[in-house]
Amino acid sequence: MTDTEEETRVSLKDLKKFEKWTKALKYMTGLGMTEAEKKDFKKRLETDLEDSQCRQCEAWRDQLIKNSPPVRFMMDHLQKINNPMTRDDFQCQPCDNTRSGGFSPSVGILLCQNRLASKSHAEVTMVHEMIHMYDDRKFNVDWYNLKHQACSEIRASSLSGDCRWTREIQRGFYTFTKQHQTCVKRRAILAVRQNPNCTSDEEAERAVLSVFESCFADTRPFDEIY
Repeated sequence: MTDTEEETRVSLKDLKKFEKWTKALKYMTGLGMTEAEKKDFKKRLETDLEDSQCRQCEAWRDQLIKNSPPVRFMMDHLQKINNPMTRDDFQCQPCDNTRSGGFSPSVGILLCQNRLASKSHAEVTMVHEMIHMYDDRKFNVDWYNLKHQACSEIRASSLSGDCRWTREIQRGFYTFTKQHQTCVKRRAILAVRQNPNCTSDEEAERAVLSVFESCFADTRPFDEIY
């Protein structure tokens, strides 16, 4: 390993405060740094940010597994269908800007560490993805079938808290009549549109609308919309 390679492995948090401040000032002003030094400093910034986001995501995850009523509720019901969960089933990773979480039948639940704005956002995301896991284990969902996916997306958006009025206000969407249903349809259509077997916005909308009434009414394992 060269001296340069060894240096790039040093995190910003290991630098002395004054040295860190000096480097940050040079980086912001562009003065006193070569292009190679700028590139190296940017890489260190990104690495430190990613590490910080991962630690925060994992802390929220662990707190919610211990103390969140809806997360605990979903974990209990997954246990009842022979799908016990631990903290290791929730993986914190960086994602693109299109999602805050994800579910894979073979891998588990993804929490997008760079997209979670708060612990309450992490809670909604965890419950949303756990509903997908519940559906997959209980109903044997074919995730490439648009209607199957649409049903689970409707249930997850409706039951997780993802379409609460306060969250819709934050997104810039709000109505005074049937706000919840409108949000659930919109978010389910967006999710189905990402399916590789979906060829258009219209096809995604048709899939969602064709199953909406029955899937929206199905609140299992909740007694009612959370």
